[in-house]
Amino acid sequence: MNLASLDLNLLKVLDALLKTESVSKSAQKLNVTQSAVSHALKRLRDLFGDPLLVRDGATMRASATAVALREPLERAMSGIHALMTSAADFDPQTSRRVFRLAMSDAMTLEGLPGILRLVRREAPNADILVETAGPMDRCRLLLEEKADLALGVFPAVADGLRSEELYRDELICIADASNPRLKNGTLTLQAFLDSPHVTVSPNSDSGIQLDDILRSMGMSRRIVSSVPHYLALPSLVAGTDLVAHSRRMLIEFFRPVGTLVAMPVPVPFAVPELVFMQVWHARQDYDAAQIWLRRVVRRALAHDVAQVSK
Repeated sequence: MNLASLDLNLLKVLDALLKTESVSKSAQKLNVTQSAVSHALKRLRDLFGDPLLVRDGATMRASATAVALREPLERAMSGIHALMTSAADFDPQTSRRVFRLAMSDAMTLEGLPGILRLVRREAPNADILVETAGPMDRCRLLLEEKADLALGVFPAVADGLRSEELYRDELICIADASNPRLKNGTLTLQAFLDSPHVTVSPNSDSGIQLDDILRSMGMSRRIVSSVPHYLALPSLVAGTDLVAHSRRMLIEFFRPVGTLVAMPVPVPFAVPELVFMQVWHARQDYDAAQIWLRRVVRRALAHDVAQVSK
């Protein structure tokens, strides 16, 4: 290969092509014309002596050579990004950077306020844009470079992303204090299964699907209502005979709602903890502004967890 013929723009096009396996999608991602991407693809094919993308019916597929290039190219692009950004100074007091966060609805209540307080104190000219999404969509936003940082529970983290554990929470059962099935402030397993339940629609957000575990043990519960997120549960349970499972930290925000009673989920197995993480693209490992943002998130959530634990 003639390395003199290889430039950074070609590497950027190759990176986009390997991720999208599409000339049109690559052009859209790079904000250039399709003809420019097609021309670059021709040059890349000549350089590598390989078609890189091959026709498969109505779509294009990466060749074996292209698949083998993905990981080393990702490392190379990460290194180039680090080289270009590490030298750039980041001063939070003067920066007008716009940071894009992706998180669940619940995280906007329990995590975002503390993050914003620290950002306002340390980077008064910076802006924070938030998009709520489930874990798979949060990973997608990072990979498409439409978000800088994603927060929440991630049953799986996509290749090319980095992650760091922030804190752990546990699933608990909630009921109104006047619920007639309560005995000494708790529910037996049978009372739990017989109770009318309100639950969050199964979308793998927590990574723990309680009903799947119950079914595997030959048990089931009666679900009378399903809602899209955990924020609605306390208000729906208060003053009724409904029960639900939620998260301990989240419920601390709703103690004034009615007379909620929180208890361990009364099931005959250990319910796994929920691991909350911050996730970012590998290319942002050495970006000074991103490093600062991750430190802010770490400090803000450590403070919030400590307050709830008191």
